[in-house]
Amino acid sequence: MRRSSKKKHDANSFRAIKKELYQQQKIKREELSMMAIQEEKKRINSAFILLCLTLSFALFFGFYYFSQKIPRANLKYKYNKTVSSVSKESSNTQQDEAELEMDKKQKELKKKIVEEDEKKFVFNWTLDNFVELKIAKVGEWENNPTLEEVITKYGKGSNVSFTENGLTLTYKTRIVDVPRYGSSGHPQEISLGFYDPDSNGKKYYLITKTAVYLDDIHNLPAIKNEFVFKWKPEDMDTLTVGDSQYGKGGMTYQEIVARFGLPSEMNFSGSDTDYSPLSLRVNYFNIHRPPAERKLDRVSLIFKRQEDGSFRLADAKSEFDKDW
Repeated sequence: MRRSSKKKHDANSFRAIKKELYQQQKIKREELSMMAIQEEKKRINSAFILLCLTLSFALFFGFYYFSQKIPRANLKYKYNKTVSSVSKESSNTQQDEAELEMDKKQKELKKKIVEEDEKKFVFNWTLDNFVELKIAKVGEWENNPTLEEVITKYGKGSNVSFTENGLTLTYKTRIVDVPRYGSSGHPQEISLGFYDPDSNGKKYYLITKTAVYLDDIHNLPAIKNEFVFKWKPEDMDTLTVGDSQYGKGGMTYQEIVARFGLPSEMNFSGSDTDYSPLSLRVNYFNIHRPPAERKLDRVSLIFKRQEDGSFRLADAKSEFDKDW
């Protein structure tokens, strides 16, 4: 009986010890787990702190770098801007001085080639001397007359305008000097273009010439009291009109005068070049005045100058019994 009771007691003691050991192991495992978690938190905290420190240093040095670079860039920009401004001002000053010097030369030249007193100005141009003023082909301008030669031979002009590398000299009569009958009713005008190859105002060569409403003492219209209008509408169909640009194949001016007499008015215009031949424009007017009907008859003809000096018909227009 005692032996049985003792065995039972030993068994209970063993279970109690085993249970206590299990509980101790469980506590130990929990402690180890908590320690592992704490160690993991420490590692995470350390990594986060290290990352923050790294970012802080990066931001600090980045800000320091740019804070040093930007002032230098601004200083360089300000320096370049200042240099550019000074250079620009210097360039503008030099340009202004050059322009003033050129203006001075132009004013001096104008006094030599322009008659500023319009009452003293004399228009010496005729058809013959306009034609004899020859212009060489393109690229041979050195063979053309110079400005000095033109002034010496034909006198001073009435006006001048300057360009970057040349000038245009104008000879123009006053409107008060235009005859009341026989001319076109417009002032005569000659424009001569000169080229300055060196753009320094020292030497000018003639490169263009143009005549507008030029009269000629050798080709005069009819005297007012002697003019007779001989044209009839059917006469227009009998005219031989040549090429519209050059008049090739057309009737001559002399043939027209032989049939219909001298015109009421006439004038010459153009450049007298291969591409722009000189034109002779003539008009025949017949005005019916009261007490008769107020009617107008007009024949307008254009002739082009030929190489032999003749003028051939290039265009013909007419109006008969037109009210006015």
